[in-house]
Amino acid sequence: TSNQAGFTLIELLVSLTLLGLMIALVGMALPLAMSARARTSAISGELGAVQTTHELLRRQIGEMQAFQTQDGYIFNLVFSGTPDRMQFVARPVAAQGSGGPRIIELSVAHIASSQQLVYTTANESRHLVTGAGGIRFSYFGAPSPNGNSDWRETWNDTTRLPKLVRIQMQPKTGTLPWPDLIIAILSESPPA
Repeated sequence: TSNQAGFTLIELLVSLTLLGLMIALVGMALPLAMSARARTSAISGELGAVQTTHELLRRQIGEMQAFQTQDGYIFNLVFSGTPDRMQFVARPVAAQGSGGPRIIELSVAHIASSQQLVYTTANESRHLVTGAGGIRFSYFGAPSPNGNSDWRETWNDTTRLPKLVRIQMQPKTGTLPWPDLIIAILSESPPA
């Protein structure tokens, strides 16, 4: 019997086995953590795009102007709205601080099996949303000065602007849902 300090062969084998298991677990967890990081980064980018698009639409639609044209003795507002197209007068984002108001059109383009929201002025055309499952506009207001206000698929009144505009965007499956965007129009309709 000797009194030598140290580890036995069995203790070394047990410790090496435990070390190997820990390295294997860390090796398996690392790719999972990296893929979670990539997913989080993709979601963050998508949320940034949603927020930027919402800000642009809120600014453009909310600050539209009650611009009138005259046809003889008849004054008409420059605004029209259908479920897949809206046209109004506002100052384009690129021209903030310079230039005057222009006609802006928001339209839904059907490309392959998806839809795109297209922002168009006389000088530019931008795709604000691509690859959506569905995009629709609707308008809140009364059909006549004394009528009850409710949501409408089209806005044909050339004497008043709607009170609210709603943009509904359904994403394709597998992407984040977009909340409905409801925008109050700040401009007052001119007196009739």
